[in-house]
Amino acid sequence: MLRPPRTTGYFLALLAFLAAAPVQADEGEEQPASPATAAPAVVRSAAPAVAPSAAPARQKTSTTRRALAAGGAVVPGALVHGTGHFLLGEKRTGLSLLALEGAGLGLVVGGLGGAAVSGASRRIIAPIVLATVTGAGLFGVSLLADIYGVLAPEGGTGSPPLALPWVETQLGLAYVHDPTFAYSAFLVSGMDLRLRSIRLSGSGWFALDDDNARLRAEGAYRFVGPGTPDGPRAADGSFLEIEGALTHHRYTSDDFSITTGEVTLQGRLDLAHIGRTLRGSFAEMGWGVAVEAYRYGRRPFEGNELLIPHFAFGMYLGHEGYPRGEAKVFYEHRHDGYAAGAKITGLGSGVPGHLGLQGRLYASPGWGVLADVQAGSAYVGRLSLLLRPGGSP
Repeated sequence: MLRPPRTTGYFLALLAFLAAAPVQADEGEEQPASPATAAPAVVRSAAPAVAPSAAPARQKTSTTRRALAAGGAVVPGALVHGTGHFLLGEKRTGLSLLALEGAGLGLVVGGLGGAAVSGASRRIIAPIVLATVTGAGLFGVSLLADIYGVLAPEGGTGSPPLALPWVETQLGLAYVHDPTFAYSAFLVSGMDLRLRSIRLSGSGWFALDDDNARLRAEGAYRFVGPGTPDGPRAADGSFLEIEGALTHHRYTSDDFSITTGEVTLQGRLDLAHIGRTLRGSFAEMGWGVAVEAYRYGRRPFEGNELLIPHFAFGMYLGHEGYPRGEAKVFYEHRHDGYAAGAKITGLGSGVPGHLGLQGRLYASPGWGVLADVQAGSAYVGRLSLLLRPGGSP
Protein backbone atom coordinates (compact mmCIF):
# COMPACT_ATOMS: atom_id res chain seq x y z
CA MET A 1 0.00 0.00 0.00
CA LEU A 2 1.21 3.50 -0.79
CA ARG A 3 1.63 5.85 2.10
CA PRO A 4 0.11 9.31 1.52
CA PRO A 5 2.99 11.70 0.68
CA ARG A 6 3.68 14.71 2.87
CA THR A 7 2.16 17.05 0.33
CA THR A 8 1.43 20.01 2.57
CA GLY A 9 5.05 20.79 3.36
CA TYR A 10 6.15 20.22 -0.24
CA PHE A 11 3.45 22.49 -1.58
CA LEU A 12 4.08 25.37 0.81
CA ALA A 13 7.82 25.12 0.16
CA LEU A 14 7.20 25.35 -3.59
CA LEU A 15 4.93 28.37 -3.23
CA ALA A 16 7.49 30.07 -1.00
CA PHE A 17 10.21 29.42 -3.59
CA LEU A 18 8.11 30.82 -6.42
CA ALA A 19 7.02 33.87 -4.47
CA ALA A 20 10.51 34.66 -3.17
CA ALA A 21 12.36 34.15 -6.47
CA PRO A 22 12.52 37.83 -7.50
CA VAL A 23 13.97 39.30 -4.31
CA GLN A 24 14.82 42.49 -6.16
CA ALA A 25 13.30 44.01 -9.25
CA ASP A 26 15.04 45.07 -12.46
CA GLU A 27 16.11 48.64 -12.77
CA GLY A 28 12.87 50.53 -13.30
CA GLU A 29 10.84 47.41 -12.42
CA GLU A 30 8.37 47.71 -9.55
CA GLN A 31 7.86 45.13 -6.82
CA PRO A 32 4.68 43.07 -7.16
CA ALA A 33 1.57 44.85 -5.90
CA SER A 34 0.97 43.26 -2.53
CA PRO A 35 0.66 44.17 1.11
CA ALA A 36 3.67 41.99 2.04
CA THR A 37 6.45 41.14 -0.38
CA ALA A 38 7.77 38.26 1.72
CA ALA A 39 4.88 35.96 0.78
CA PRO A 40 2.54 37.94 -1.48
CA ALA A 41 1.10 35.02 -3.39
CA VAL A 42 -1.06 33.63 -0.67
CA VAL A 43 -1.99 36.54 1.58
CA ARG A 44 -5.56 37.71 1.71
CA SER A 45 -5.91 41.48 2.03
CA ALA A 46 -8.71 43.63 3.30
CA ALA A 47 -8.07 46.08 0.45
CA PRO A 48 -7.33 45.71 -3.27
CA ALA A 49 -3.75 45.42 -4.45
CA VAL A 50 -1.91 48.58 -5.44
CA ALA A 51 -3.15 49.83 -8.78
CA PRO A 52 -0.74 49.28 -11.69
CA SER A 53 -0.87 52.98 -12.49
CA ALA A 54 0.83 53.75 -9.16
CA ALA A 55 3.97 51.86 -10.20
CA PRO A 56 6.87 53.35 -12.17
CA ALA A 57 6.24 53.30 -15.90
CA ARG A 58 8.31 50.96 -18.03
CA GLN A 59 10.15 52.29 -21.04
CA LYS A 60 8.37 51.36 -24.26
CA THR A 61 9.99 48.40 -25.97
CA SER A 62 10.51 48.64 -29.72
CA THR A 63 8.68 46.23 -32.01
CA THR A 64 12.00 44.93 -33.33
CA ARG A 65 13.34 44.13 -29.88
CA ARG A 66 10.07 42.46 -28.85
CA ALA A 67 10.11 40.32 -32.00
CA LEU A 68 13.73 39.34 -31.29
CA ALA A 69 12.81 38.46 -27.70
CA ALA A 70 9.85 36.38 -28.89
CA GLY A 71 12.10 34.42 -31.23
CA GLY A 72 14.69 33.98 -28.47
CA ALA A 73 12.03 32.63 -26.12
CA VAL A 74 11.60 29.74 -28.57
CA VAL A 75 15.16 29.28 -29.88
CA PRO A 76 17.27 28.89 -27.78
CA GLY A 77 14.62 29.61 -25.13
CA ALA A 78 13.17 26.11 -25.33
CA LEU A 79 16.43 24.90 -23.76
CA VAL A 80 17.48 28.01 -21.79
CA HIS A 81 14.32 29.41 -20.23
CA GLY A 82 14.27 33.14 -19.64
CA THR A 83 16.18 33.92 -22.84
CA GLY A 84 13.27 35.99 -24.13
CA HIS A 85 13.30 38.17 -21.03
CA PHE A 86 17.07 38.59 -21.15
CA LEU A 87 16.72 39.89 -24.73
CA LEU A 88 13.86 42.13 -23.60
CA GLY A 89 16.06 43.66 -20.89
CA GLU A 90 14.16 42.05 -17.98
CA LYS A 91 17.17 40.34 -16.41
CA ARG A 92 15.68 39.58 -12.99
CA THR A 93 12.64 37.90 -14.47
CA GLY A 94 14.86 35.98 -16.89
CA LEU A 95 17.02 34.73 -14.03
CA SER A 96 13.95 33.69 -12.04
CA LEU A 97 12.63 31.67 -14.98
CA LEU A 98 16.04 30.10 -15.53
CA ALA A 99 16.15 29.14 -11.83
CA LEU A 100 12.71 27.54 -12.09
CA GLU A 101 13.87 25.56 -15.10
CA GLY A 102 16.95 24.37 -13.20
CA ALA A 103 14.85 23.33 -10.22
CA GLY A 104 12.46 21.50 -12.52
CA LEU A 105 15.21 19.64 -14.34
CA GLY A 106 16.79 18.70 -11.04
CA LEU A 107 13.54 17.19 -9.77
CA VAL A 108 12.92 15.30 -13.02
CA VAL A 109 16.43 13.87 -13.14
CA GLY A 110 16.29 12.99 -9.45
CA GLY A 111 12.88 11.36 -9.82
CA LEU A 112 13.77 9.31 -12.89
CA GLY A 113 17.13 8.38 -11.36
CA GLY A 114 15.42 7.27 -8.17
CA ALA A 115 12.99 5.14 -10.17
CA ALA A 116 15.84 3.51 -12.09
CA VAL A 117 17.95 2.80 -9.01
CA SER A 118 15.04 1.46 -6.93
CA GLY A 119 13.41 -0.43 -9.76
CA ALA A 120 10.33 1.75 -9.24
CA SER A 121 9.77 0.15 -5.84
CA ARG A 122 6.26 0.65 -4.50
CA ARG A 123 7.76 1.65 -1.16
CA ILE A 124 9.19 4.90 -2.52
CA ILE A 125 7.30 5.40 -5.80
CA ALA A 126 5.04 8.11 -4.30
CA PRO A 127 7.77 10.73 -3.71
CA ILE A 128 9.43 9.72 -6.98
CA VAL A 129 6.27 10.36 -9.02
CA LEU A 130 5.46 13.59 -7.18
CA ALA A 131 9.01 14.91 -7.63
CA THR A 132 9.04 14.03 -11.34
CA VAL A 133 5.65 15.59 -12.09
CA THR A 134 6.48 18.68 -10.03
CA GLY A 135 9.76 19.05 -11.92
CA ALA A 136 7.99 18.70 -15.26
CA GLY A 137 5.53 21.35 -14.11
CA LEU A 138 8.26 23.84 -13.18
CA PHE A 139 9.99 23.18 -16.51
CA GLY A 140 6.80 23.68 -18.52
CA VAL A 141 5.64 26.74 -16.58
CA SER A 142 9.02 28.53 -16.90
CA LEU A 143 9.04 27.91 -20.67
CA LEU A 144 5.48 29.12 -21.26
CA ALA A 145 5.94 32.07 -18.90
CA ASP A 146 8.97 33.25 -20.88
CA ILE A 147 6.97 33.16 -24.11
CA TYR A 148 3.96 34.84 -22.53
CA GLY A 149 6.01 37.61 -20.91
CA VAL A 150 7.59 38.81 -24.15
CA LEU A 151 4.33 38.65 -26.13
CA ALA A 152 1.74 39.92 -23.64
CA PRO A 153 0.64 43.57 -23.83
CA GLU A 154 1.57 46.04 -21.10
CA GLY A 155 -0.41 45.09 -17.99
CA GLY A 156 -1.03 41.54 -19.22
CA THR A 157 -3.90 39.88 -21.05
CA GLY A 158 -6.30 40.25 -18.14
CA SER A 159 -6.85 40.60 -14.42
CA PRO A 160 -8.04 37.97 -11.93
CA PRO A 161 -11.49 38.18 -10.35
CA LEU A 162 -11.10 39.06 -6.67
CA ALA A 163 -14.38 37.39 -5.69
CA LEU A 164 -16.22 34.28 -6.89
CA PRO A 165 -19.97 33.68 -7.39
CA TRP A 166 -22.09 32.00 -4.73
CA VAL A 167 -23.63 29.73 -7.37
CA GLU A 168 -22.39 28.65 -10.80
CA THR A 169 -24.04 26.00 -12.98
CA GLN A 170 -23.11 24.36 -16.25
CA LEU A 171 -24.94 22.31 -18.87
CA GLY A 172 -23.42 21.08 -22.10
CA LEU A 173 -22.38 18.30 -24.42
CA ALA A 174 -19.16 16.31 -24.69
CA TYR A 175 -17.66 13.96 -27.26
CA VAL A 176 -15.28 11.12 -26.38
CA HIS A 177 -13.33 9.20 -28.99
CA ASP A 178 -12.19 5.93 -27.42
CA PRO A 179 -11.99 2.80 -29.63
CA THR A 180 -12.11 0.59 -26.53
CA PHE A 181 -15.67 1.57 -25.55
CA ALA A 182 -18.95 2.10 -27.38
CA TYR A 183 -19.84 5.51 -25.94
CA SER A 184 -19.12 8.79 -27.70
CA ALA A 185 -21.77 11.45 -26.90
CA PHE A 186 -22.44 12.76 -23.39
CA LEU A 187 -24.71 15.18 -21.60
CA VAL A 188 -22.69 17.07 -18.96
CA SER A 189 -24.13 18.96 -16.00
CA GLY A 190 -22.64 20.49 -12.89
CA MET A 191 -23.03 23.02 -10.08
CA ASP A 192 -20.71 24.87 -7.66
CA LEU A 193 -22.02 26.25 -4.37
CA ARG A 194 -19.75 28.57 -2.38
CA LEU A 195 -19.91 30.19 1.04
CA ARG A 196 -16.83 32.31 1.64
CA SER A 197 -13.98 29.76 1.80
CA ILE A 198 -16.10 26.62 1.39
CA ARG A 199 -17.06 25.08 -1.95
CA LEU A 200 -19.42 22.18 -2.63
CA SER A 201 -19.55 20.86 -6.20
CA GLY A 202 -21.34 18.13 -8.07
CA SER A 203 -21.13 17.01 -11.69
CA GLY A 204 -22.35 14.22 -13.93
CA TRP A 205 -21.44 12.82 -17.35
CA PHE A 206 -24.26 10.76 -18.88
CA ALA A 207 -23.71 8.86 -22.13
CA LEU A 208 -26.43 9.41 -24.75
CA ASP A 209 -25.48 6.38 -26.84
CA ASP A 210 -24.45 3.82 -24.19
CA ASP A 211 -25.18 2.83 -20.59
CA ASN A 212 -22.32 4.74 -18.99
CA ALA A 213 -22.26 7.49 -16.35
CA ARG A 214 -19.68 9.25 -14.19
CA LEU A 215 -20.87 11.04 -11.04
CA ARG A 216 -18.60 13.21 -8.89
CA ALA A 217 -19.04 15.15 -5.63
CA GLU A 218 -16.41 17.56 -4.27
CA GLY A 219 -15.92 19.55 -1.11
CA ALA A 220 -13.12 22.10 -0.72
CA TYR A 221 -11.83 24.54 1.85
CA ARG A 222 -9.82 27.54 0.65
CA PHE A 223 -7.17 28.70 3.11
CA VAL A 224 -6.34 31.88 1.18
CA GLY A 225 -7.46 33.43 -2.09
CA PRO A 226 -10.66 34.76 -3.67
CA GLY A 227 -13.87 33.72 -1.94
CA THR A 228 -17.46 34.89 -2.19
CA PRO A 229 -18.24 38.64 -2.33
CA ASP A 230 -19.26 38.75 1.35
CA GLY A 231 -15.81 37.59 2.50
CA PRO A 232 -12.48 39.43 2.80
CA ARG A 233 -11.26 40.85 -0.50
CA ALA A 234 -8.35 38.94 -2.03
CA ALA A 235 -5.14 40.65 -3.15
CA ASP A 236 -5.05 38.74 -6.45
CA GLY A 237 -6.08 35.40 -7.96
CA SER A 238 -3.58 33.27 -6.02
CA PHE A 239 -5.09 30.62 -3.77
CA LEU A 240 -4.37 27.53 -1.70
CA GLU A 241 -7.06 24.96 -0.91
CA ILE A 242 -7.63 21.36 0.07
CA GLU A 243 -10.19 19.30 -1.81
CA GLY A 244 -11.85 15.98 -1.09
CA ALA A 245 -13.84 14.15 -3.76
CA LEU A 246 -15.82 10.99 -4.32
CA THR A 247 -16.35 9.67 -7.87
CA HIS A 248 -18.48 6.78 -9.07
CA HIS A 249 -18.07 5.65 -12.69
CA ARG A 250 -20.27 2.83 -13.87
CA TYR A 251 -19.74 1.00 -17.15
CA THR A 252 -23.06 -0.87 -17.06
CA SER A 253 -22.89 -2.24 -20.60
CA ASP A 254 -19.36 -3.53 -19.89
CA ASP A 255 -20.42 -4.90 -16.49
CA PHE A 256 -17.95 -3.12 -14.19
CA SER A 257 -17.74 0.02 -12.05
CA ILE A 258 -15.09 2.13 -10.28
CA THR A 259 -15.53 4.19 -7.11
CA THR A 260 -12.75 6.57 -6.11
CA GLY A 261 -12.12 8.64 -3.00
CA GLU A 262 -9.36 11.26 -3.04
CA VAL A 263 -7.74 14.19 -1.24
CA THR A 264 -5.75 16.90 -3.04
CA LEU A 265 -3.83 19.97 -1.90
CA GLN A 266 -3.77 22.45 -4.76
CA GLY A 267 -3.09 26.09 -5.43
CA ARG A 268 -2.53 28.88 -7.90
CA LEU A 269 0.18 31.56 -8.01
CA ASP A 270 -0.27 34.73 -10.03
CA LEU A 271 3.06 35.05 -11.84
CA ALA A 272 3.11 38.84 -11.50
CA HIS A 273 4.94 38.05 -8.25
CA ILE A 274 7.87 36.83 -10.33
CA GLY A 275 7.99 39.70 -12.83
CA ARG A 276 5.77 42.51 -14.09
CA THR A 277 5.89 41.20 -17.67
CA LEU A 278 4.06 38.13 -16.36
CA ARG A 279 1.02 40.08 -15.18
CA GLY A 280 -2.14 38.34 -16.28
CA SER A 281 -0.64 34.83 -16.14
CA PHE A 282 -0.73 32.17 -13.45
CA ALA A 283 0.61 28.73 -12.57
CA GLU A 284 -1.26 25.94 -10.82
CA MET A 285 -0.02 22.85 -9.07
CA GLY A 286 -1.64 20.15 -7.00
CA TRP A 287 -0.66 16.91 -5.28
CA GLY A 288 -3.15 14.27 -4.30
CA VAL A 289 -3.69 10.63 -3.43
CA ALA A 290 -6.69 8.45 -4.18
CA VAL A 291 -7.99 5.01 -3.35
CA GLU A 292 -10.27 3.28 -5.84
CA ALA A 293 -12.47 0.21 -5.58
CA TYR A 294 -13.45 -1.52 -8.80
CA ARG A 295 -15.81 -4.38 -9.37
CA TYR A 296 -16.40 -6.73 -12.30
CA GLY A 297 -19.89 -8.22 -12.43
CA ARG A 298 -20.75 -9.81 -9.09
CA ARG A 299 -17.16 -10.43 -8.06
CA PRO A 300 -15.85 -8.90 -4.80
CA PHE A 301 -14.46 -5.38 -4.86
CA GLU A 302 -10.76 -4.97 -5.55
CA GLY A 303 -8.68 -1.97 -4.47
CA ASN A 304 -5.96 0.19 -5.94
CA GLU A 305 -4.06 3.37 -5.00
CA LEU A 306 -3.50 6.36 -7.25
CA LEU A 307 -1.24 9.38 -7.24
CA ILE A 308 -3.01 12.34 -8.87
CA PRO A 309 -0.67 15.34 -9.19
CA HIS A 310 -1.37 17.98 -11.80
CA PHE A 311 -0.04 21.32 -13.03
CA ALA A 312 -1.12 24.11 -15.37
CA PHE A 313 -0.10 27.41 -16.93
CA GLY A 314 -2.78 29.93 -17.81
CA MET A 315 -3.74 33.52 -18.45
CA TYR A 316 -6.59 35.78 -17.48
CA LEU A 317 -8.67 37.30 -20.26
CA GLY A 318 -10.04 40.82 -19.91
CA HIS A 319 -9.41 43.49 -17.28
CA GLU A 320 -12.79 45.11 -16.70
CA GLY A 321 -16.28 44.60 -17.97
CA TYR A 322 -17.11 41.78 -20.38
CA PRO A 323 -16.17 39.50 -22.05
CA ARG A 324 -13.88 38.23 -19.30
CA GLY A 325 -12.47 34.84 -18.31
CA GLU A 326 -9.33 32.69 -18.38
CA ALA A 327 -7.61 29.98 -20.40
CA LYS A 328 -5.04 27.37 -19.37
CA VAL A 329 -3.08 24.39 -20.62
CA PHE A 330 -2.77 21.58 -18.08
CA TYR A 331 -1.41 18.13 -17.32
CA GLU A 332 -3.34 15.57 -15.23
CA HIS A 333 -1.46 12.51 -14.03
CA ARG A 334 -4.62 10.57 -13.25
CA HIS A 335 -5.75 7.72 -15.51
CA ASP A 336 -9.28 7.10 -14.26
CA GLY A 337 -11.15 9.66 -16.41
CA TYR A 338 -12.41 9.50 -19.96
CA ALA A 339 -9.10 10.76 -21.40
CA ALA A 340 -7.18 8.24 -19.23
CA GLY A 341 -3.38 8.10 -19.61
CA ALA A 342 -1.17 8.74 -22.60
CA LYS A 343 -0.75 5.84 -24.98
CA ILE A 344 2.99 5.46 -25.60
CA THR A 345 5.31 2.55 -26.27
CA GLY A 346 8.48 1.48 -24.49
CA LEU A 347 9.56 1.74 -20.87
CA GLY A 348 7.25 4.61 -20.00
CA SER A 349 4.09 2.98 -21.29
CA GLY A 350 1.19 3.38 -18.88
CA VAL A 351 2.91 5.98 -16.70
CA PRO A 352 2.11 9.49 -18.09
CA GLY A 353 -1.33 11.02 -17.73
CA HIS A 354 -3.06 13.30 -20.23
CA LEU A 355 -2.82 16.89 -21.50
CA GLY A 356 -5.62 19.37 -21.85
CA LEU A 357 -6.61 22.90 -22.83
CA GLN A 358 -9.49 24.67 -21.09
CA GLY A 359 -11.07 28.09 -21.42
CA ARG A 360 -14.01 29.83 -19.78
CA LEU A 361 -15.38 33.16 -20.93
CA TYR A 362 -18.28 35.19 -19.55
CA ALA A 363 -20.05 37.45 -22.03
CA SER A 364 -22.09 39.09 -19.25
CA PRO A 365 -22.30 38.91 -15.43
CA GLY A 366 -24.68 35.95 -15.69
CA TRP A 367 -23.84 33.98 -18.84
CA GLY A 368 -20.70 32.34 -20.16
CA VAL A 369 -19.25 29.32 -21.92
CA LEU A 370 -16.77 26.62 -20.91
CA ALA A 371 -14.78 24.66 -23.49
CA ASP A 372 -12.01 22.12 -23.08
CA VAL A 373 -10.19 19.38 -24.96
CA GLN A 374 -8.12 16.54 -23.50
CA ALA A 375 -5.77 14.07 -25.12
CA GLY A 376 -4.61 10.80 -23.58
CA SER A 377 -5.34 7.29 -24.75
CA ALA A 378 -8.72 8.79 -25.72
CA TYR A 379 -9.72 12.24 -26.98
CA VAL A 380 -12.32 14.33 -25.18
CA GLY A 381 -14.01 17.59 -26.17
CA ARG A 382 -16.63 19.52 -24.19
CA LEU A 383 -18.69 22.68 -24.65
CA SER A 384 -20.95 23.90 -21.82
CA LEU A 385 -23.13 26.89 -21.09
CA LEU A 386 -22.38 28.58 -17.75
CA LEU A 387 -24.90 30.44 -15.61
CA ARG A 388 -24.31 32.55 -12.49
CA PRO A 389 -27.74 33.27 -10.99
CA GLY A 390 -27.93 36.88 -9.93
CA GLY A 391 -24.94 37.79 -12.09
CA SER A 392 -22.46 37.78 -9.20
CA PRO A 393 -19.77 38.76 -8.64
